[in-house]
Amino acid sequence: MKHAEKRQAGRYVPAFSWHKSIREFLDQVVTEHPILNVCSGPSDDFGDVRVDKYVRPIPPGVIADWTSLPFADNSFGAVFADPPWNLAQMKSCADFCKEALRVAPVAYLMSPWLWVNRDAKRTAIYVREFPGVNVPILLVRYERV
Repeated sequence: MKHAEKRQAGRYVPAFSWHKSIREFLDQVVTEHPILNVCSGPSDDFGDVRVDKYVRPIPPGVIADWTSLPFADNSFGAVFADPPWNLAQMKSCADFCKEALRVAPVAYLMSPWLWVNRDAKRTAIYVREFPGVNVPILLVRYERV
């Protein structure tokens, strides 16, 4: 394998996709079921049900806002989100965390932000490491208090 093929950084991949190693990591860490994958885009490979605001997810998928999920309380074992990582999303990310813990007792958030709230406890925090100095990407597991 050529050196350039081994590198992950700097190469272009389709939007809403993960490298194989990220998917394998999520399969090991996110063990609750059923899983609601929010901000899923057109992805069909993670979660039992997928939600996106702008793109109809592959069935079973729903177009909905991540801060107002169209599901009853405790409908899922866990909710997972890998939202857009721009500063404009920080407030809606906090709103999502509250909403996620309404529809499931556990929520996972993959982002550069850490949400702190008295109604949730952080039970695991993983940091994705990249060479050099960079913004950390966290996978945080929250449990409803």
